[in-house]
Amino acid sequence: MKRLFIGIPILSKKAVQLAEIWRNDQFLNQTRMSWVKPDNWHITLFFLGDTPESAVDLLQQMIDESFSRVETSISGLSGVGVFPNSHNPKVLWLGLDNFEFLMPAYTILREMLTQNGFLFDNKPLKPHLSLARVRNQNHRTSFEPWLNEYRHFNFGSVTLNRVVLFESILTPQGPVYKSLFVKELDNNSFRK
Repeated sequence: MKRLFIGIPILSKKAVQLAEIWRNDQFLNQTRMSWVKPDNWHITLFFLGDTPESAVDLLQQMIDESFSRVETSISGLSGVGVFPNSHNPKVLWLGLDNFEFLMPAYTILREMLTQNGFLFDNKPLKPHLSLARVRNQNHRTSFEPWLNEYRHFNFGSVTLNRVVLFESILTPQGPVYKSLFVKELDNNSFRK
């Protein structure tokens, strides 16, 4: 069995620089946050969990087919927020603009996964980049002014140019994401 998910890797130098400042901010980190390493930043499309290794080839085919006509695009990273809500923050995230172009392929892949018996969280997709997990909420009031300051902040743009089937390998130092398959998106008519 492999612990699998399908996602889109994200890299933003501006967001990495700010996340490093936040990670070292003593006032902000009174909330005891566990920060995601920038090498692991991604948008999760589907978390499949423990999946038989024999299913990897089929998953590759479905990803390839469903995203075959999707073009590379630019998306904006803007605003921070928390899941599930500001009264009980568990995950700190950056928002993603201009994700609509991926929705037809996402819907096709969701239908293929369902038809082939794959189990996944069927909640509506809320495209976001998880930055940190809140481990201790004792100082939540110190977190809220910062959240308000960056709620509408523009973190620049990112290129969405591939969809990846990842294996998540859990280690004591945190998860390691291994690419099992990469579907490069079409660059012929690059969308900005």
